Amino acid sequence: MYSPFRIFLLATLTSVLFVSTPISAKETRHHVAQTTVQKTIKADGSSIERAIVIIENDTMRGIAAEYSWIEEHMPEYRVVGQALLKKNDSVYDRIDVQNEAGDIRSIYFDIKSFFGMRNGKPL
Repeated sequence: MYSPFRIFLLATLTSVLFVSTPISAKETRHHVAQTTVQKTIKADGSSIERAIVIIENDTMRGIAAEYSWIEEHMPEYRVVGQALLKKNDSVYDRIDVQNEAGDIRSIYFDIKSFFGMRNGKPL
């Protein structure tokens, strides 16, 4: 079974291959390489207070970065749920993941930088 990130990546690559207009090198670069994930000791994603901060200016690339982080750091887990949370002036994604043993964990991402954005502009 393919992970949601792989499905997203396949759909993106397919659309790039069949676009009739030329695409610049900047647009074809791998989106995860353009995304910054702030890494601090406290940002392990275990709570809102310890949320993993994604620095991105586009909703789709930000979501892809979340799934990429999960795939890299928790390969034995699969996504089983997601919720949008607002606290103070920030917006968070809570992504619930489950392993084959049935253990469920919630990972929190601070998505304020990209929520509702497309290429740096509000949707």
